[in-house]
Amino acid sequence: METGKTIRGSTKLAFDAAHGITTIVEDMYRNIAATPFPLGEAPLGRAQGIAGFVHESIRRVIGTAGSTSDSILERIAPELDRTLPPGPKRQAIISALNGVCGDHLATSGNSLAIPMQLRVLLPPAIHAGEASEHPIPASNLFEIDRRSVEIYPQPIALMENGFSPTGRLLILAHGLSMNEREWTSNQHNHAEALADDGDYTPVYTLYNSGRNISTNGREFCEQLTGLLSTWPVPVDSITFIGFSMGGLITRSAMHIAQEEGHDWLNKVDKAVYVGTPHHGAVMERGGYWLQKGLTHSPYTAPLTALSRIRSAGITDLRHGNVQDQDWQQHDEHEDNSDARLPTPLPAGIKHYAIAATLSKRSGERIGRLLGDGLVHPSSATGKHNNADFDLAFPKAHTSIFYDLGHLAMLHDMRVMKQLREWLKPT
Repeated sequence: METGKTIRGSTKLAFDAAHGITTIVEDMYRNIAATPFPLGEAPLGRAQGIAGFVHESIRRVIGTAGSTSDSILERIAPELDRTLPPGPKRQAIISALNGVCGDHLATSGNSLAIPMQLRVLLPPAIHAGEASEHPIPASNLFEIDRRSVEIYPQPIALMENGFSPTGRLLILAHGLSMNEREWTSNQHNHAEALADDGDYTPVYTLYNSGRNISTNGREFCEQLTGLLSTWPVPVDSITFIGFSMGGLITRSAMHIAQEEGHDWLNKVDKAVYVGTPHHGAVMERGGYWLQKGLTHSPYTAPLTALSRIRSAGITDLRHGNVQDQDWQQHDEHEDNSDARLPTPLPAGIKHYAIAATLSKRSGERIGRLLGDGLVHPSSATGKHNNADFDLAFPKAHTSIFYDLGHLAMLHDMRVMKQLREWLKPT
């Protein structure tokens, strides 16, 4: 993301935060001044008297300062872009912010909001348009700083010298608060290794992971339709790998394609879900109960505003929402009920699931409680007591790896071996 957009968006977010904190402080003052009982409902409305006037004045100053700074930054943005080029660390921070509050960034028009894109990773020589006399061996491709290049909706990479697309697309969807470059972990990238094995062309999805999963799923579906219309060679097959939230977005996109009759679904042969919380994630359920606990006292109730910062994408992870109807009928911050509709895996596609657990062996307590630290193996393998929600992966299409954390699956060689076995050319 360009420097001008980054600074302008960060400044806007800071002023939004200041406005929110002012409201929290006012609510705390109002509640304490009312001297309520320790347990019970908090008073309503603004602080009275001089306190209310002061806090309203602060909000007005924040609003004026925010508008003024945004106007100035808009004018100097081109010079900032020229003198301060972006780097991968900046993108990682922006992706993390999108995961935490990406829905707010999108609805407030903040330039930090990441638009969905499909991208490829190219070696530096290829990106620069230079025909290398000494091609980089595939085994060393993960040890260099590869450049991420947009391929849809702006098909820049199609014009890159040396870009050789194949008819076998390997589409990858990253997890919460991540971006396409983070598929490369510990100098290894599962997708690029698979590309060398099976003549795949990896295509990476970049998206705002703070938006609702079904919202991203719909846009993902539309972008895949557009990608196939611009792909320079006939597409023989589409294979998905979704990591964590990315697996839910993949399922959402396929469900929409099935409901609306999108042609690209007929090209999908296999889909692998790695650490995907098909039936929810442990940590988001903990976040909900922390928020509810704060509401029981008027002295802590204003702090629930902080816990409600959790994005729509995060709250979708509580139960594993993939359809609009799963979340549209109730407030996920207030209602803990599982309102999902059954969303079976599309027929005619081979579906695979990889799970992990921190346990060193089967049955250990830490694995039963936390799974891989974020997702329990039963959720990652789609198991559910209700047959309508059970995803019914064939036993041969599931693997559980022990002594392995959630993010470590991105570079674990056991996972790589399993992916090779399942996705080898047939």
